Amino acid sequence: MKLVLIGSGNVAKTLAVLFKNAGHELLQVYGRDENKASDFCEMLGIPYTTHWQQINPDAVLYIIAISDSALPEMGRYLSLPGKLVVHTAGTVSKEVLSGISDRYGVLYPLQSLRGSAPVTAQFPFLINASNPPDIELLINLVSSVGADFQIVDDEQRARMHLAAVWVNNFPNLFYRIAYNLCEENKTEFKLLLPLISETALRMDGTDPAKWQTGPASRGDVGTIKAHLDMMKNHPHWQQIYSILSEEIKKGS
Repeated sequence: MKLVLIGSGNVAKTLAVLFKNAGHELLQVYGRDENKASDFCEMLGIPYTTHWQQINPDAVLYIIAISDSALPEMGRYLSLPGKLVVHTAGTVSKEVLSGISDRYGVLYPLQSLRGSAPVTAQFPFLINASNPPDIELLINLVSSVGADFQIVDDEQRARMHLAAVWVNNFPNLFYRIAYNLCEENKTEFKLLLPLISETALRMDGTDPAKWQTGPASRGDVGTIKAHLDMMKNHPHWQQIYSILSEEIKKGS
């Protein structure tokens, strides 16, 4: 399939490698920042441009991988009548692209993508489009890289994005807090890595409540108090700990 990628960040880089490795023809990448665009385009042998008016008109699919806040402005710069145009955002309606083409949709990779990370197809896509034939086209695209997918509407995708924040962004904050606690205690954070891995590997798609452990789930008031005392110099951490402990108790 002939593709054009609009954007030069981590999502664009990952998708460029993923689809090129699957045999798709990347006609071009558009990026505002020439240095960022050239970094991965030259490595992969993909033409790039920094000018809207030079975007290649011959692609089957145009993938817009830019920040959520920039998407509403795209209609000012881009007009691709008759072409399928999709964005990769988690919480932005597909309708934001309706001024660019009458064929529009969403190709949202449900993963935290880093430009330097190994590129695999072992993450799902949430997809949709303004008409059934284009949904089929997106299904064929993600299937070609061996990825799972689900067809969802805008609200379902936004709520899945919310769920993703809970399982990805917030745990990383907890790792930061744990790292700082280890630093204060002159112990090594890496000692917690097997526990982190074991906790994640338990998840099997069923209700995680069955795996809940810890002092709050046991009603161990003494240990909870001791933990709070240890964080007396970090009242904001105490607050987070207390709120989460109460939430665990409700489900125990």
